[in-house]
Amino acid sequence: MPTRDEQTPPRTTDTRGFTRILSRPRAMGAFVAIVFVVTVVQSLSDPLAAVMQGDVVWDYRIPFGVVIALVVAGCAAQSALLLLSPRFPVIAVLGAAGCYLALVAGLDIPRWLVALPLVVGVAMFFLAAQRRPSVAALWTGTVIVASVGVLALWSTSTGAPAAVAWSFVLSSGIAFAAPVAGGAALGVWWARRVRGLRRARADVAAAAAEQEAELERARLRERARIAQELHDVAGQHLAGLLSLADAAVDIDVLDAAQAATLIAEMRAEGRFASASLYAALRDLRAESDARAEPTLDLRSLDDLLAYWSSRGMNVVTRVHAAVDDLPAMVSTTAYRVVQEALTNACKHAPGAAVSVDVRVSPTSIRVAVGNEAGRTSAASDLPTGLGWGLTGMAERVDLLHGSLTAGPVSTGGWAVIMEAPLTAHEPSAPVLTT
Repeated sequence: MPTRDEQTPPRTTDTRGFTRILSRPRAMGAFVAIVFVVTVVQSLSDPLAAVMQGDVVWDYRIPFGVVIALVVAGCAAQSALLLLSPRFPVIAVLGAAGCYLALVAGLDIPRWLVALPLVVGVAMFFLAAQRRPSVAALWTGTVIVASVGVLALWSTSTGAPAAVAWSFVLSSGIAFAAPVAGGAALGVWWARRVRGLRRARADVAAAAAEQEAELERARLRERARIAQELHDVAGQHLAGLLSLADAAVDIDVLDAAQAATLIAEMRAEGRFASASLYAALRDLRAESDARAEPTLDLRSLDDLLAYWSSRGMNVVTRVHAAVDDLPAMVSTTAYRVVQEALTNACKHAPGAAVSVDVRVSPTSIRVAVGNEAGRTSAASDLPTGLGWGLTGMAERVDLLHGSLTAGPVSTGGWAVIMEAPLTAHEPSAPVLTT
């Protein structure tokens, strides 16, 4: 359970939240008490000051003490009506205006009551903050016109000269209309700002959700990339280890020198595999300032072919154009296709001759890797892999809007052919066929 310090205080971030805050008895009670004290002090300051100076000549029909009590009661009733503002703002406005007019007409002391129109303005602010601007304007005009009409009727009924009566109506009408119209204007402004804030918060929430979704998509893409990287690296080196193990099985048991050489090569191969896997796994925990290793592409093709040649694979390579200036993604994808095809040739057709043919035109690239039928067959009980090889190659080529064909050939071997444009265009060919 959160402590008092951990609890988030309520904020007036929207109209409903504003209404909920005003509906709390303690908060609204304190607000009404402040309004009541202010209006009572303002209303009674002049008569009480006159009493203290001994300048009061009271000839009204109602005793002075009763008038004071009625003013206090009227201020209390008007302030209490603000409690209805959160749920019944129209009743609060009409009630506050009615209290003011009743005190003016009933007690004949309009000059004492100059603070009471401010309470009507406060009630009108609450109404305008919760209603449409057109509704708020309608109620503002209605209350002002009705109240000024009541003041005019009362003023002319007192028997005062017409000039005095209408002068009072003008001054009292302006004194009443100004805070009421001002409260309505502030309420409309407040509601507009609240709506803008609500839209801004909704936009921020939507942007945050979209960013989180994009981060999640990026994480998934990165995990898929690392999984494919691990597959490619592990497949190549483990296939190399298997080829060395196959060679070790075929040697003469008494040929210690050759056995020692193969064991040394297998140990070196294991170290290469460990280093390569470490480089791939390092992406999972790389810090922000970690230096990224360059991505392998067709410029590293000679190193890849030398790797397999050193493990006994008979590889014939034909590169018919320069590959140094190829687009990075094209060159990297072509390299991965060759890498995966050579790994598969080692696993499934050990001892077979392999050919690599790379042709580059001004608009496209074609890479073909083929192998003859294996002179020895791989053990049938060995695992065949995760099934990511062709799928991974197809996904890479698909990003280039190219095509990938993989399948057996008439001579009994296997061929993998990749064709892709050097510039992006709409895909038209199937990605993978067998």
